[in-house]
Amino acid sequence: MLDATRLRTPCLFDKIVSADEAATLITDGMNVGVSGFTPSGYPKKTTLALAKAIKAGKKCRINIWSGASVGPEIEETLAEVGGISGRMPYYAASNKTLSRQINTGSVTYIDQHLSHFAQQIDYGFYGDVDVAIVEAAAINADGSIVLGSGVGNTPMLVKHAKKIIVEVTHIYPADAGGNARYLHLQQTT
Repeated sequence: MLDATRLRTPCLFDKIVSADEAATLITDGMNVGVSGFTPSGYPKKTTLALAKAIKAGKKCRINIWSGASVGPEIEETLAEVGGISGRMPYYAASNKTLSRQINTGSVTYIDQHLSHFAQQIDYGFYGDVDVAIVEAAAINADGSIVLGSGVGNTPMLVKHAKKIIVEVTHIYPADAGGNARYLHLQQTT
């Protein structure tokens, strides 16, 4: 249960939705940024709900942007239902379905050095970040997001996102992180 120890901005309680409802914000052709760096600190619930909706008939193929590879709840689950159109800047080769789709050309993949991707997002080289999905330990009263263990490109994805979905998780202590792991939440959608 999400309470004031994790969601420290009372006005955000009106924004709480289920993962299924959050997944409805993601539509076909979007560029979706996800937090995390390697299988750490990446969102899980929203992408699983999106995969479930696609399997049930929703037409939706998205471009996934991250800080590095992410876990199977994003890459493998969405690839299995044909939900990935493109992937940058890196993926986990252990996610076999996505690997196969990249190698056959059904998923566009741009492999680039991880340190260049945030700057390229900032300059708008690849278009807009339509939605950023972020895993967090908490949201502070000032709107800053207390990230978990995987920061990666999250600050740049959030900076440019038109919409932000925050998955607040209980796997981290509510006071996890230091100032380096706080992001200011500019939008509350």
